[in-house]
Amino acid sequence: MVVTAQQIWEHTPGEAWIYLVILTSIYILYILKNYIRCVIHVSRLNGPKAVPIIGNVNVALEENFLYRLANESKIYGRFVKVWVTILPYVVLLEPEDIQMVLGSTKHTRKVFFYKLLDNFLGKGLITRDMETWRVHRKILQPAFHLHILEKFTNIFAEHADSLMKKFLEKKDQEINITTFINDSVYNILSETVLGINQRTSEMDDLPFRKGQIMLLYRMMRPWLLMEWIYRLTKYGREEQKQRNELFDTCFKMMKEKRELLRNKKCEPDDQTEETRKMSLLEYMVEINEKHPCFSDKDIVEECCTFMLAGQDSVGTATAMTLFLLANNPEWQEKCIEELDRIFDGNPKLPTINDLKDMKCLEMCIKESLRLYPSVPMIARKLGEDVKIGKYVIPTGCSVLISPYATHRLPHHFPDPEAFKPERFDAENSEKRHPYAHIPFSAGPRNCIGYKFAMLEMKSMICAILRRCRLQSVPGKEVIRPKFRMTIRAQGGLWVKVIVRDETPKNVVI
Repeated sequence: MVVTAQQIWEHTPGEAWIYLVILTSIYILYILKNYIRCVIHVSRLNGPKAVPIIGNVNVALEENFLYRLANESKIYGRFVKVWVTILPYVVLLEPEDIQMVLGSTKHTRKVFFYKLLDNFLGKGLITRDMETWRVHRKILQPAFHLHILEKFTNIFAEHADSLMKKFLEKKDQEINITTFINDSVYNILSETVLGINQRTSEMDDLPFRKGQIMLLYRMMRPWLLMEWIYRLTKYGREEQKQRNELFDTCFKMMKEKRELLRNKKCEPDDQTEETRKMSLLEYMVEINEKHPCFSDKDIVEECCTFMLAGQDSVGTATAMTLFLLANNPEWQEKCIEELDRIFDGNPKLPTINDLKDMKCLEMCIKESLRLYPSVPMIARKLGEDVKIGKYVIPTGCSVLISPYATHRLPHHFPDPEAFKPERFDAENSEKRHPYAHIPFSAGPRNCIGYKFAMLEMKSMICAILRRCRLQSVPGKEVIRPKFRMTIRAQGGLWVKVIVRDETPKNVVI
């Protein structure tokens, strides 16, 4: 005779409760087994002392956090144990170890705190789970091929020219360049991603410059990691309001682009595929027609991701490079000589080939990104056990990778705090481990827009150095990096603008 669960519950309620408790306990243990295994393995490692519940998150708020992180390997060795709230992490510093994680398709899952960005970014390429990320990456990758980016070079150059004119207006003045650079990056992204020229558009200022990401605030208060609690707070409500405003704007623009593209198909068009300039939004709307799995919501979330993630990263990197050139005049002169050779007095806007020919400037940008990578921290969840030497990091464990720290390993970059762009000439680059310099991450889940970013940065710096020299400002020659989601410079980045046309040929700066 078959006995049903209902009969067991009715006739032996005491035993039924025992069965329920046992089954629940088994389920919880099953769920927690990877966590327990990670705790056991990671606890064997050395690392800084953690605060109960918060872990080591409080250290991230300290002014010297990035400097401390870069020196952890000297104190604790090859692996460093840290706690992010109650979760154990292993910090990997050596390029060989980093390659085993970032270079593998087994470890492309991102850790839980990337989900905290969903309220702000939506589920774009940065935060998507693996299944949809693979599909979206494959769909979007062609938009970042060099022959497509070539069509953007005039947009880069025109906005860079506007930026240069703002610098000329400040001749002989000391200025904080961060605002100028960020404005230019924002305008470039508005046109290349959304198809809106902010210089000529009558639209109100778009909402992509407002708001802030409250990730560290939430991690310092673990109870706010529960989404339903966070949404009841002032910051949670404000973040949701920002998200709604962003998404509503993108949905409206997407519908307008779709209607515009449909109307264009009904009209004769002299443009060919080679000459047609298409924003990323237009590209995604067209993709949506061919791939219904790439939904309207997907388009909106990817637009938000590119607009928000692209601003801070490129803006910071460009401003840092200009600041470092102002404080290292010998390298600024080398860049100016290179630009004078390429353009030979011709005031034309740079072409894609001109930008590719700026080898010295590229070395300086890469060295700036070594010293101050825009994103100083990357995290991954392991999809299988990773054996490094005699140590095994178990499946499900989370690892932290800090480009800021790895870029300062003296056996890969001697005299690591010095600005030495020659590290990135062809000979030195060839000798170096490919994962020793990872400002755009690396491996399958690297930054899809790194070529876009490099061309954008070259365009802005090139425009400024063709007409200006930058000098350091006494008392403001040191960068004080501050860690948030990206690196920021506390107190700004100050330079003095000297117009080149007014600089004698034999001047020594």
